[in-house]
Amino acid sequence: MTTESVRILAPTSFHRSMVSRRNFLALGAGMGLVLLGCGDDEVTPAANDAGTPAPGGTAAPAGPVKASGTVALYTWGEYHDPDLVEEASDEIGVTMNVQYYASNEELIAKLEATKGSSGFDLIVPTGPYLPQMIAKELLLKLDKSKIPNFANIDPAYLGREWDPTNDYAVPRDWGSTGFLYDSSVIQRELKTWGDFFDAAANEASGEMSALDTSDNVLGPYFWANGISWNTEEEADLDAAEKFLVEEFAPHIKAFDSYPSTAIAEGAYVLSAAWNGDARQAYVRIADAGGDPEPWKWVLGAPMTEIWMDHYAITADAKNPDGAYAWINWMLEPEIAFRDLSYIGYNMTVKGTEVLAKDAALERLDMIYFTPEQLAAMEGGIVNSAQNRKVEIYNNVKAAAGA
Repeated sequence: MTTESVRILAPTSFHRSMVSRRNFLALGAGMGLVLLGCGDDEVTPAANDAGTPAPGGTAAPAGPVKASGTVALYTWGEYHDPDLVEEASDEIGVTMNVQYYASNEELIAKLEATKGSSGFDLIVPTGPYLPQMIAKELLLKLDKSKIPNFANIDPAYLGREWDPTNDYAVPRDWGSTGFLYDSSVIQRELKTWGDFFDAAANEASGEMSALDTSDNVLGPYFWANGISWNTEEEADLDAAEKFLVEEFAPHIKAFDSYPSTAIAEGAYVLSAAWNGDARQAYVRIADAGGDPEPWKWVLGAPMTEIWMDHYAITADAKNPDGAYAWINWMLEPEIAFRDLSYIGYNMTVKGTEVLAKDAALERLDMIYFTPEQLAAMEGGIVNSAQNRKVEIYNNVKAAAGA
């Protein structure tokens, strides 16, 4: 394997071999959970649903589980360190074949349409979508004896309402949503989603991007107006459509779930973004020869989202043992830390926060949130308004012409 010179969000004293990767890429995500006080060793996690407090300390890895053959991974765009994907053949004996989807809806539609012959072994769905996937028998019930490193997961992330006994899904990571803006162009401080919409209609008109999911187009409107993004009220949905189609859409340049690359290329001055991709933008701007300092990150306020993604094995997996081997390897603390360093999201494996702090990774405030920030995050629910939200989203895109 050829060693390449890379830039990472770490001080020059950081031992680069710990996080070997080619660049920073992003995750797409959907909706998630409410976690108060989440983290690892230095933050006391919330009790799990059974009321058992999470222990501190770093679990010792059980070592890699070996397998063979090819594992077809169907996942969010640019969500996995390509070096880890490449190393899997040597470390756990499997070749990873990675393909991408843009939304949970697309994932479910694909698996349902090809039930029994999807060709995928391993997927990465978001929490609230798991119940319908379980009900549709799209997922394999897990044999946890094949995942010895499951013990490395912080119990704060287990037992969530969408899979209370974690029989079908293994928590991987979680994050939130906000926006980035170029303060050399928008020369006032932006603090809230209301400020985001105001700047979009003024300084950033025609030079801004929205996230390319229905929930993340509608969510900021609801939060800016003190409304839960889980609302099912027709009046709320109608008001959101009127504002987003008539007043917001004309200013949108693009719907971009991974805007860090385009930001570095000078395409936007304001972008809604998930925290990991926003963090990656700083390195990409510098790598493109620009100055990242004028760019300011704002975690959405007064409310924003929190989501959690999981590994799950498809019911029609051709190589379930290979999928188990990959999941188990990803739950080793050092491997999870490399994963974290690449994607910039909070991992569920105990000890990764300590490793990140010991390595002095930069912009940790964009990965680890304060209790006050966590308290202002809202988990998503797949409810009766979902189809209406998708309809509004499509109408906003049509009005934007982007």
